[in-house]
Amino acid sequence: MDKIKQTGGGAIVDCLKREGVPFVFGVPGGQTLGIMDALYSTPEIRFITVHDERAAAHMADGYARATGQPGVCLTTTGPGATNLLTGIGGALHDSSPVIAITANNRGRDLARDDAQEADHVALLRSLTKWSLLITDIDRIPHAVREAFRRSLGGSPGPVHLDFTREILESEEVEFAPLDPLQYRTEGRVQGDLEQVEQAAVVLSAAKSPTIWAGRGVLVSEATDAVVELAEKIDAALLTTYNGIGAVPADHPLAFGSLSRHGTRVTKQVLAESDVLVVIGNSLNAPTTSRWTVELPKKVIQIDLNPAMIGRHYPFTVGINGDAGAVARQLTAAVSPKDAALEQTRRSRITQLRKNQTDWQSKIFPPELGTAEPIKPQYLMQALRQSLPRDAIIVGGAGNPGIWTNLLEIYEPRTYMKPVGFGNMGFALPAAIGAKLARPDRTVACVIGDGSLGMCISEIETAVREQAPVVIILMDNFGYGNIKQEQLTYFGGRYLGVDFSDIDFPKIARGFGAQGRRVENPTELPAALEEAVGANVTYLLDVVIDPSDNVWTEPF
Repeated sequence: MDKIKQTGGGAIVDCLKREGVPFVFGVPGGQTLGIMDALYSTPEIRFITVHDERAAAHMADGYARATGQPGVCLTTTGPGATNLLTGIGGALHDSSPVIAITANNRGRDLARDDAQEADHVALLRSLTKWSLLITDIDRIPHAVREAFRRSLGGSPGPVHLDFTREILESEEVEFAPLDPLQYRTEGRVQGDLEQVEQAAVVLSAAKSPTIWAGRGVLVSEATDAVVELAEKIDAALLTTYNGIGAVPADHPLAFGSLSRHGTRVTKQVLAESDVLVVIGNSLNAPTTSRWTVELPKKVIQIDLNPAMIGRHYPFTVGINGDAGAVARQLTAAVSPKDAALEQTRRSRITQLRKNQTDWQSKIFPPELGTAEPIKPQYLMQALRQSLPRDAIIVGGAGNPGIWTNLLEIYEPRTYMKPVGFGNMGFALPAAIGAKLARPDRTVACVIGDGSLGMCISEIETAVREQAPVVIILMDNFGYGNIKQEQLTYFGGRYLGVDFSDIDFPKIARGFGAQGRRVENPTELPAALEEAVGANVTYLLDVVIDPSDNVWTEPF
C-alpha cells in the first residue's frame, strides 16, 4: 500500500478508523485539539462528549464488554488523565479491552512545572497492561497498532498511550497504512495433547463433575463449546460474576453464579463435586471470597494465561489454552459414557434441579408482590419479566450488583458489572456505551443512589447522543452496602452513609429524560413496562426495603 502523510493527530485517527473504531469517548482539552481536528474530518468515528473523564473510561469499557472489541477514550493532560484512573482500573480488573489516549504538554516543557503537568505513564502504569509516552511522531502508527495488539492479546485489558502536544499538531508523519490482520492474529491456542488426555481420564471417571466458567469463556466466545462439554459428561454448570452469561441460565445443567455472594444451591453444587473444571476463571478474590472457598481435591484448570494456572489453588491437571479450543479438545477426548456412571451423574443433576426449584420458590414467594417497602428480590423478578430475553443488563457496584445475581441471563455479553475493582459510577455510563454498541438491544442499568450521584450528569449524554437506556434506581437513601456492613459487624453503629431524599426523576427530566418514582409494589410491573417500552432514556426510582441485608447471606 502506498504511503500517506498526516499530522500526528491524523495518523492516530487513521489507525483508529482502520481498526473499525466507531466511537471515541472523552472530554476535549487544549492538548487534544490535534486529535479532535482529525476526528472532525473523519465522519466514520463519532466523538461522544461526556461530563467527566471517568465516565469516558466507563463508556469505553461498556462498549468493549458488549462487543469484545476495544473501546477508546480520550482525555487531556493532568486532571483529565487523573479522572480516567477509576474507570481504567475497572477495565483492568475485569479483563476488558480499552484504549486510553491522553494528550500531554509539549515535549520541551515536560518536567518544567507546566500547567496541568502530570506524569501520565506513572499514573496509569499499574492500572494498564501497557503504558507508553510517545514524543517522536514517527512512532505514532506503530504505537497505536501495538496498543490494539496488547489490549486484545492474551487476557484482554486496557492500555494507555500518551502523546506530547507538538507531535499531534505541527508535524507530519509518513507511513504505510496496514490492515489490522497484518499485525495481529486471531488464532486460538490449543491445549497440550498430553495434558488434555490426562484431564479427559480424570473427567471420564467423575461421578459429580462441575464446570466453573469465568470471563475467559465470554472472551473466547466459547459458550457452545463449554455447554457441549457439560452435556457430554453431565456436569453442573456454574459461572463467576464476570462469567455471568457464559452459559444460558435456562439450560438444564446451569445453576447460577458462585462468587462472593453465591446462592445456597451453587454452594452445594461446588461442595458436592468430585472433579471441578475451572475454565477461563482466575480464581481471584471476588470469585473465591478471598480464597476461603474450598475446592474439590481434583481440579482441572484451563486458562489462556499460564500465570493464572495454580496461582491460588493447586490443580490436578493444568492446561494452558483458549477456553473454547480446550473445551472442544476435552469433549472429543473424554471416554464414552458408562451406563452406571451416567445414571449417577443424572441422578445428581435431577436432585440439584429440584433443590434449585425449591430455592427459587423461597427466594420469590408470592407475597413478595405486596410487601412494602418494595423488596429487592421482587424488583429483580419483575425486571426480568419486563425485559426482552436479549436485553443487556448493567449492574452497579455494591448492593445493586449483588441483587442482579438473581437475574437470569441467557446470552453472552448481555450482562456486566464492576467486579474486581468495584468501581462506583460504572453502571450508567457503561450502559450508554453498551447501547451505542448495540442500538438494536434494550439496555437497562441497575444502580444505587450512591453510585448514581457520581455519574448522574451522563443522563444528558444519553439523551443528547440518542442512546436511550432504562435506569433502574434502587433507592435506599444512602450508601446501602456499607451501611449494612456497619450494622452487621459493628454492633449496629453506622456513620457517613445516609443521604437526604433526592427527587431523582425531577433531575432526570431536567436533563431531557423521563422519570417517575415507585413505592407501591403493585405499581411496579406497569411502571417497568412503561420504562422499558418508552424507547427514551427513562429513570425509574424504586424505593426499596433497606432491611434486606446482603451481608447476612440473603440467597
